[in-house]
Amino acid sequence: MAQKGTVYLIGAGPGDCGLLTAKGLDILRQADVLLYDRLVNPLLLEETKPGAELLYAGKLPNRHILRQEAIHDEMVRHAQKGKCVVRLKGGDPSVFGRVGEEAAFLDEYGIPYEIVPGVTAGIAAPAYAGVPVTHRLHGANFAIATGHSRRDTGLPEIDWNGLASIDTVAFYMGIKHLPAITENLITHGRRKDEKVLLIQWGTTSKQRALIADLGTIARKAEAEQFTNPAIALIGDVAALYQGKSWFERKPLFGSFPLIANSDGSSQLASLLKEEGAETFVYPRFHEVEEEAPLIHWETATDIAFFEEKDVIVFFRWLQERGLDIRTLSAQFSGETDSAVQALQQRGLAPVQGSSPLGAGRFFLSRGGLGVKSGWKHIQTRERIVAPSTQTTINRLLDEGHLTDLVFLSRESVECFGEAFAAIGREKEIRELNVLCLSDEAKKAAISYGLSPQVKQSVLSSWMEGTYAGDFICGPR
Repeated sequence: MAQKGTVYLIGAGPGDCGLLTAKGLDILRQADVLLYDRLVNPLLLEETKPGAELLYAGKLPNRHILRQEAIHDEMVRHAQKGKCVVRLKGGDPSVFGRVGEEAAFLDEYGIPYEIVPGVTAGIAAPAYAGVPVTHRLHGANFAIATGHSRRDTGLPEIDWNGLASIDTVAFYMGIKHLPAITENLITHGRRKDEKVLLIQWGTTSKQRALIADLGTIARKAEAEQFTNPAIALIGDVAALYQGKSWFERKPLFGSFPLIANSDGSSQLASLLKEEGAETFVYPRFHEVEEEAPLIHWETATDIAFFEEKDVIVFFRWLQERGLDIRTLSAQFSGETDSAVQALQQRGLAPVQGSSPLGAGRFFLSRGGLGVKSGWKHIQTRERIVAPSTQTTINRLLDEGHLTDLVFLSRESVECFGEAFAAIGREKEIRELNVLCLSDEAKKAAISYGLSPQVKQSVLSSWMEGTYAGDFICGPR
């Protein structure tokens, strides 16, 4: 019988991936099975290991993808097989996250579990709007309350008298019942002119805020079409809101580009994130090592390696075959610094040249990387699109998060097109603004079906001032 696995009940934070704790991230990367909620940032799925099973337990108003009972069953079923199971929830699992019910169910079946706290939205969303929940002059105490309940009416079951005396109150998911919430608070003693700050999609590129008096906020929220997920912060501290916070003043706030994977894409993503954008490098790949080929390495005259990983695979092949490197008479060389250093670390002296043209020259690299004329290519690894990256892009499209599509080169367009063909959502991707950072990328994008019409976006405006030349081709 398999030893029982452990279930980790982890808070993912309110939206910004950087707010997931270091412990939570470390466990997430080890997960065999991940059950995640709708409010978990889809980019966190990119942190899972190859082969991890991803189960969407998303919950929309009036519609649950997986009922709570089914979530319980899935956690137990996988843990009983000895797997590492992560239950990833938005915010903090102990704050309206039903973690008590899930922990009790795991206890009932004798499943080991850990609770990993997260940053809760009631504190983080106001902070990203520039407002603290307590203040020496404006608020000495703070409470949180749910904006809905299990009752047929959905109205929260709350001690309204108790809340009337609290300086600052944060309501979670209370937009639908905001008229009833504000009416009850006023009836039980809170001032009509007390300030209320609504923050929707807090800590993300979709964050927006609305401030009004307690007596008018419900009407204004409806007029501005505010919906959940949102925090309603009630109290004098709400008056500290200045219109645009430190977070919203970043140059690329509101921008969420998909950057097609190629050389330089990770560096560009880091640059854009520093300027306030959320970024998604797509597709993500993982590599699968090839089985040892039936080659008599003792007869080789030259063996060249493209990079360090190829050296590692080669030595693993030798070990599997029981071959001692000292029995080989070949000259070794590296095409890159990493390959040269890997050879030197193993006591080999890489050469600059090679033997005369012959059948004994082998060049080892990942499929699609490097070509050496006159050498026999041996593929060490195959690059495969990670299944998680397809789940991630589907979730981002479902929630309407993406704003731009960025290509750095012709290869990036080809890489994107090949991976995205499996998604079948071309209409949605063509609604994005497309930025091409080279002429060859622009030509390839047009060939892919994107016409060169400019649609201004936060990112395109910023790039026009940062990069020289015309690099924009927009949607149809």
